[in-house]
Amino acid sequence: MKKAVTKVLAMMLVSTSLFGCGGAQQGMQNGNTKETTSNETEEIELKMFHNWTIDSEVAYFKEAADVFHKEHPNVVIKIENVGDPDYSTKLKVMMGTDDAPDIFFSFSGESLNKYVRAGHVLDLESYYEEDSEWNESFVPASKNPFENEEGIYAVPFRITTKQMVYNKDLFDEYQVSVPTTWDEFLNVCEVFKEAGIIPQAFGDLEAWAVCHYMTTFNTLCVPDDVRKADSDSKTCTYTDPGYVQALNMLKQLQDNGYFTPNTNAIDFDVAREDFLIGNAAMAYLENIEYVDVENAGINAGIFSIPSPAGAAGNDKMVTGSVDGFAVSANCKNPEIAVEFLKLLTSMEWQEKAMGMSCTSVIKGAHNSDNSNELMLEDAKICETAEGFTNWMDMDMPSEISDVYLPGMQEIIAGTVTPEELMKKVQVVAENVRNAEK
Repeated sequence: MKKAVTKVLAMMLVSTSLFGCGGAQQGMQNGNTKETTSNETEEIELKMFHNWTIDSEVAYFKEAADVFHKEHPNVVIKIENVGDPDYSTKLKVMMGTDDAPDIFFSFSGESLNKYVRAGHVLDLESYYEEDSEWNESFVPASKNPFENEEGIYAVPFRITTKQMVYNKDLFDEYQVSVPTTWDEFLNVCEVFKEAGIIPQAFGDLEAWAVCHYMTTFNTLCVPDDVRKADSDSKTCTYTDPGYVQALNMLKQLQDNGYFTPNTNAIDFDVAREDFLIGNAAMAYLENIEYVDVENAGINAGIFSIPSPAGAAGNDKMVTGSVDGFAVSANCKNPEIAVEFLKLLTSMEWQEKAMGMSCTSVIKGAHNSDNSNELMLEDAKICETAEGFTNWMDMDMPSEISDVYLPGMQEIIAGTVTPEELMKKVQVVAENVRNAEK
């Protein structure tokens, strides 16, 4: 792969008439070396689009683009960034047009798959195959969310995970151990409830919060192949009994009083404060929040929510999203685009990205100098995971999530049963399938 890029860049440097990406490509395809040997100043521009807006994060990508330009003087990475939710809207408008970015950020799951199906994303599998050292540097499961039967459609950049964070001092004071079974987990919650301590700090004013719990519960209760089929608009049914079992897990935690009181009326961040000030024993948090736990001075650890006995899902999956960068199918210089993504996923630049508070996709990038104890523990879990389960609302047709997510809030409120909610979901799934036909 590096040889291919070096060859492309060398030909560009000796060319006389480079007309941007398309001009250089056309000159090479025509073999017109005589006419392309006098102009060495025309630049190749690659457009990159991402959704990071914090000053330090914006500076990270600018610095990477500047370094790449120094290494490849003919190449300029033009960066545009827009924060969420405007990012997704603008990307949708840009894709499939002449204004499509050469490189663009994407969450895994349906966020990217819809563009793959439309033919707007380049298959990168051959680039991985050509550079085994780069390919083998990734956390083994980090590329899985971007794969399908046809190819690999993105380069992983970071991993956002969800783990149960617990207060070690409270666990020691009340003589409870990290649970390894669902029954043990319920017993731990009961101990803290009886002691007047909130077992799990949880606010569900916005439905994405309960969605994270249910992503985990579905993973534990529903077979992997069934969940994968149900995430596809052509094959979704949501008839597996594991979905009802998963909703009953949520109902059990709520009915037993193991969440913050008035959960549906409490903002997630407000509820989380109870954990950060020591009033709650546990909180289900993303790894981007570990820095907040550290800054609060909580002596904390993490564990994965254990599986109920006999559940048919997979407890070796990690709940979370692998985010990455894809290359547009219209990119005129994909070799150079991939070379820039190799820079971003090098050990040096992944270590520089630690300030973004997510787990690295590169094996060995975390160490005691750049990561706190929670992040180091999370990195170990990720490196041995069988895979990552993307957030439900990012991994299913929107028509289904529009019913499923508020339905979970109704489960917490006690206004609908798990069986009733799944019947509603199944009706919508049938409509989605029929629309695909």
